[in-house]
Amino acid sequence: MKQQEPSSSPVDVIAVTSGKGGVGKTSIAVNLAVSLAQEGREVVLFDADLGLSNVDIALGLKPAHDISEVLSGERSLEEILVQGPGGVRVVPASSGVTDMTQLSAAQRAGLVSAFSELTVPVDTLIVDT
Repeated sequence: MKQQEPSSSPVDVIAVTSGKGGVGKTSIAVNLAVSLAQEGREVVLFDADLGLSNVDIALGLKPAHDISEVLSGERSLEEILVQGPGGVRVVPASSGVTDMTQLSAAQRAGLVSAFSELTVPVDTLIVDT
């Protein structure tokens, strides 16, 4: 990925969420991400369903690293980004890691900081809960 200065323009953030599981949130998030990328947007898709992540499966990806490594300080957010179809960049979650559903205030702050420090271009951040 080409390194560039962080953009000062605002990023559109779209959260795909529901109070119930199994209603198609991931399908909507994945299809929206690919559609926007095909329109020329720089899209990052964050799989934030920390209990049962499956964005990688829906996109046919096999990520070597995931968000748990960012939270533990082992890797940067950019190091775990996976290139998906149509130019979508994916932040893979860590399925089944129960302690990730109870992030501390410091971990939440670190996650926000990691996203704000991305140097890859981002127009739209889609959060799949």
